[in-house]
Amino acid sequence: MPDTFQSVKMVSEFGMVIVTSFWLYFMLKHRKELPYSIGKLGKILIFGVILVWTGFIANFLNEFIPRMTTSAGIIRISKVIDDIFIIIGASIITYYLYKVFEKEIIKVEPAHITISKEKETLKPGAYLALSQSPRDIVKVLKDKRVLAITRHPEVYNNLGIPYIWITKMEGDNTIYPTNLPKLLHTMVTKADKDTAFILDGLEYLILENGFDSVMKFLSSAKDYMSMKNSTLIVTIGRGTLDEHQLAILKRELEELEII
Repeated sequence: MPDTFQSVKMVSEFGMVIVTSFWLYFMLKHRKELPYSIGKLGKILIFGVILVWTGFIANFLNEFIPRMTTSAGIIRISKVIDDIFIIIGASIITYYLYKVFEKEIIKVEPAHITISKEKETLKPGAYLALSQSPRDIVKVLKDKRVLAITRHPEVYNNLGIPYIWITKMEGDNTIYPTNLPKLLHTMVTKADKDTAFILDGLEYLILENGFDSVMKFLSSAKDYMSMKNSTLIVTIGRGTLDEHQLAILKRELEELEII
């Protein structure tokens, strides 16, 4: 019976090493596509997982240390070192989750804006505006609460439009360009039938994430806008994408012409 118990214990400990090894492998392989891909915090999460992984390895090796040495000091240290690695790693992962899901929630809210020349309000949906100025775009957003997601915050600040700044700098109402999951979560949280989003910075998002990843993000955003009866306008300058990319974008988003 003791031998059976010991065998099960060793297999379980080795299994924990294998499972956490896969964690680490997949996180490193797909680091640009997972929610933790947010600059400095992404590195914090990986470091935490490495510590937990190291702790499980130390825990497994504890089974062999008494056979390798008779030193009571080494054996005592080996019995606690694995727990130290695991608790520190788990604490770092908990800190990451707190920063992402609690502390780092973007507080800015959409707001109504004054429009001097009102046009017919857009129906809910996802639109593509080619070479349209923000001042022209807001003319079709009568009675909507507007939130801009932009590389050019000063433009929207001058128009009195609340914004989220896409930047690698840390600060209030900012978002890291590779953190598309957090951006999508923010939009979904704030979306409703009275809200419109202006995404002005698509070229930068493509530069940082790649075209395919951004298209997946836009497809998800479009679906959520439809579900919540909300509006998304994506702006982009003419000539910034090649013909193939622009064609894909036009298939996903309805082209908007403002006269």
